Amino acid sequence: MEPAHVKALGALQPFILLATTTKSPSPRFLADLIKRATEAPGTYVFTELLQQPAIQSLRADETPSEFQTYLTLLEIFSWGTYEEYQATPNIPTLSDAQTQKLKQLSLLTLASPFASLASANANTLAYSSLVHSLHLPSSAALESLVTSCIYAGLLSARLSPTSNPPAVHIHSVAPLRDIRPQSLPAILQILSTWSARCDTVASELDAHITSIKTTARDRSIVAQKRQDVVDAAVLSNANDDADKRSGRSGRGQRGSKRDLDDEYGGSDGEGMDVDEGIGEMGASFGGAGGSRGTKRNRGRG
Repeated sequence: MEPAHVKALGALQPFILLATTTKSPSPRFLADLIKRATEAPGTYVFTELLQQPAIQSLRADETPSEFQTYLTLLEIFSWGTYEEYQATPNIPTLSDAQTQKLKQLSLLTLASPFASLASANANTLAYSSLVHSLHLPSSAALESLVTSCIYAGLLSARLSPTSNPPAVHIHSVAPLRDIRPQSLPAILQILSTWSARCDTVASELDAHITSIKTTARDRSIVAQKRQDVVDAAVLSNANDDADKRSGRSGRGQRGSKRDLDDEYGGSDGEGMDVDEGIGEMGASFGGAGGSRGTKRNRGRG
């Protein structure tokens, strides 16, 4: 329950207590109780009082008509407007406090998003429409009424007297107005339309989410394929570089003396001929040189 509703219900409790505890209340007593309840400061909800059996007893045929109209007045304070009060014949005359309160409650009804005065914006009410509906003498009186509602916590709004046209911008409305019994079919239709719109929006959101997921999955697949191509290219370049480094390393190694002999010297016989030639050359100069050449050949052989 909203704080504003709790506060208003608390202000009404003394009158509910009188209606429930008074034994065999007279129609005059009940009419006076309704008058005092609708005049009291802070009383903005009246259904709980209206539902009391003692109050409903005013509807009886034997009740004098002058008191039956007080039940009609309480119904107007519960869910009606000041325009309805003006259009109802033989209704009790309102005091200044009752007039101010009924106009405040009427403003809450007109500020409802379901009200006929609501513009396309649904939160903006023109000065001219409100002045006419609330039977106010001027725009200044409207501004004073809106200000009193704001300070009472009945609504949150902003006045725009310099806009074209001048307007009241409604931000929020306290849930203090009761539901008119005859309005239930219209409310059900509104709720049904709202539910259908919610279902449509939910379906559109689901389709949009599915589309986003599909797009993200496709992009992930494409990105993975691109990464695979890049990884394969990097691996191929790495293998080529390794092969090139391996080839350069093989060519840079020095062969052994035996390898050089095999490549340039041919067989062992050819090597011995060379040594023998050296030995013969050494013999011509002396025996020692020849013997060293022969010994080298034997060692290698």
